[in-house]
Amino acid sequence: MSVESYKSREFIVADADARLRKAGALGTFATDTSGKIRTVPRGTKVKVKAIIVQPSGGKVVTIFAETVKAADGAPIGWTSVGNFAGGFFSETVGEIAPPAGANRFGSNAAWENDRFLGQITLVKIVGTGSEIKYIAKSTLDAFLALVSAARADGRMIRVNSGFRSYPEQSQLFDGFKRGLPGFNPANRPGNSNHQNGIAFDLDTKPGDGNADYEWLTRNATRFGFLRTVSREFWHWEFQPQKAAKARAKGVFGTFM
Repeated sequence: MSVESYKSREFIVADADARLRKAGALGTFATDTSGKIRTVPRGTKVKVKAIIVQPSGGKVVTIFAETVKAADGAPIGWTSVGNFAGGFFSETVGEIAPPAGANRFGSNAAWENDRFLGQITLVKIVGTGSEIKYIAKSTLDAFLALVSAARADGRMIRVNSGFRSYPEQSQLFDGFKRGLPGFNPANRPGNSNHQNGIAFDLDTKPGDGNADYEWLTRNATRFGFLRTVSREFWHWEFQPQKAAKARAKGVFGTFM
């Protein structure tokens, strides 16, 4: 699948006041000849030709989309993806190849069991909090297939955390070890499956009773994903062989 997943989808404008922006000056609303702000009618089906990602404070980003009518490709204009039904979550927005001369502690360095595996290509994906997260390109097709199937069933699979660099894992481990507020259990750096690209923390709080989580328990193994940590309902991993065995047993985790 494409590292720009949004280009193969249709979106529906859900906001009753979906305002258009001026191309080249997205902080300014587009107006008609009378000075009235132009909007996209609610319910309009659109496709996205291009996007622009802008920082919006902290790690949060604002994404604007150049839209056309889905039916005939007629130009509409630029608008915020926040106007789309269901938002713009779990859309992939490009890839990041390993930087030239990157070392084993760099942004694309993969680790497993204290062993440096090499550099991997990452894909940028829109996470739960409108932040850009990263997943390993090797998991892209399977994860987007999972997201697409969930979306078809009216569910949304969103990413809280995907691939982590060595420094990121070090920070999380340090916060957990020191008992700082907001830090979940984390493996020491070099030993987390978030560092080899197969682990995903998904937005499934509080686990049982969350409709997205319940959908995953029934369907994730079909796409090669399963739970691997009994106390972490949010932690799922892409391990196709183990997932197939779990599905054959009628379970969704390695600890069952």
